[in-house]
Amino acid sequence: MNAIPSLALAIAFSSGVAMTMKVANAKGLKLGKLLAVNYLVCSLGLAARGAWQPLPGTDSPLLWSLGIFVGFMYVLSLWLFDRAISAAGLALSTTLMRLSAALPTAGSLLLFAEPANGYQFSGLILAFACLPLAGKEPLRPGPSGKTAWGGIVWGLLLFAAYGVTDFTFKVQAELAPLADPDRFMAMIFTTALILTLPQLFKGARPGRRCLFWGAVLGLTNVLATHFWIRTLAHLPGATAYPTLALGVIALTTLASLLVWRERLRPANFAFLALAGVAVVLINLG
Repeated sequence: MNAIPSLALAIAFSSGVAMTMKVANAKGLKLGKLLAVNYLVCSLGLAARGAWQPLPGTDSPLLWSLGIFVGFMYVLSLWLFDRAISAAGLALSTTLMRLSAALPTAGSLLLFAEPANGYQFSGLILAFACLPLAGKEPLRPGPSGKTAWGGIVWGLLLFAAYGVTDFTFKVQAELAPLADPDRFMAMIFTTALILTLPQLFKGARPGRRCLFWGAVLGLTNVLATHFWIRTLAHLPGATAYPTLALGVIALTTLASLLVWRERLRPANFAFLALAGVAVVLINLG
């Protein structure tokens, strides 16, 4: 399979992850049980690919530490994503996740002294400048704006958590460059499974809908990762990353408007457009 079909499928399945979270949120499914099924499917998928067979000399305490940390952050990010969907809807929440690419870019510049150009600096400034437009209601000082601030705070926490998670992959690439990607992902998903598995045994047993949508979420996660890796093997990152981000933003926005009838104010549409521009600029390094 060449680059274009792989990229298209990566966009489709990445969007599918976000849409499945929206479906689960709309149906009121228990998030802990849903995530446990999701990570069980992800872990089994990686095990089937032989991810737990390490390459000689690639394991280290640092790699395990990073894997455990990212596993925790994966769970936290999806929990925040669920909260952000409830507060702001699918389109704005997904866009904030994709816009969080600003944080690993900034971290790379500050901690690893990577060179940057004017496009990237412009993208970083634009990314942070457009954040106030992501609220479902206008942000105002004082008690009158309390509801609006309460709504956007979940999106901002999601922006921060997802950005830190992405930056950890940069840390891994710099400090443990010989790591086997499948092995690292197995560490991540197994940690996330250990954190969420107890939820399956709390309270009532998970119903069929929870099991079904948890399995769908896990399958889309695995396929999104698979086709994204194949895409990066054929396309430069400067092309692949912004295309993926813009594709996911476009698909989830269309779904939020046409399927779930979410309402966006004019400032929100401005945020979506500016965020798309910022993502492109950030990746023009």
